[in-house]
Amino acid sequence: MSQGTVGAGPRLVYFTGDRNGPAGTSAHEALMIIAPQFLGHGARSSRILEQYPDRAGLDAMVYGLVESREILVVGQNRLADQLREVLRAGEVPGWRLRDLPAEQTPVHALYARLSARAANLLRQGSFVSAQEIAAVPDEVLLEIRGLGQGALAEIRSALADPSLHEFTVALTSATDDPASHDPDPAGDGFAAQLRPELRYRYRDFLRGLAAADLPPASLDTILDSLAAEPVPLDDPVVADILVAAHALDLLAYYQNTHEVPHRSHQGW
Repeated sequence: MSQGTVGAGPRLVYFTGDRNGPAGTSAHEALMIIAPQFLGHGARSSRILEQYPDRAGLDAMVYGLVESREILVVGQNRLADQLREVLRAGEVPGWRLRDLPAEQTPVHALYARLSARAANLLRQGSFVSAQEIAAVPDEVLLEIRGLGQGALAEIRSALADPSLHEFTVALTSATDDPASHDPDPAGDGFAAQLRPELRYRYRDFLRGLAAADLPPASLDTILDSLAAEPVPLDDPVVADILVAAHALDLLAYYQNTHEVPHRSHQGW
């Protein structure tokens, strides 16, 4: 069996449409729970999130391409790599990995060809490359909150722009990206001085910062500045609104980036 087990400590939870629940403790368990959900009439995308007792971990998006019985894994981190490994090894009966080329176009090149509204809508999907978006069927993209036919047509038109190929690069492997790993429990890893909520809030920024060619002193200055930022308190009213709206993916992000006094880790 492939190495689909999450490191000691975290559990996995999933958010598929208006459903959510436990997803085991390994990439294999999570996919065995989530993949059958794609065959119904509900959502065909799911966010998988690591939860430690005292902090949030990594997350990854998976998209069910039902007609081809493929699952597209979006993300450049350890959890996403584990999900791909399980699918590539054929450990989820009836499903295989939707593989993409090693060289892809960073999603920011696509955003530059979109209106601000269309780009912001796409950001909800956590896409890393234009090729990932191109692989997702229209009906699945339309599951993104607020994305309608007009934005979809704009996105498909931008994806067909030949100039996008000028930006194709080999995407950085998650194993080479310090910001894509778990926060180091020993406190000596990249951005270890940041509280978990800030690491989660700035995870995309930190990923880019880790890859930037900056002097160590400049990196320390930036990280110290971020570490000095206060973590905002969770507002129960906001949480109640998101729960009532079944916006559980937004709720997870909100809670993982805010300090929740006396947060309970029971349930699920």
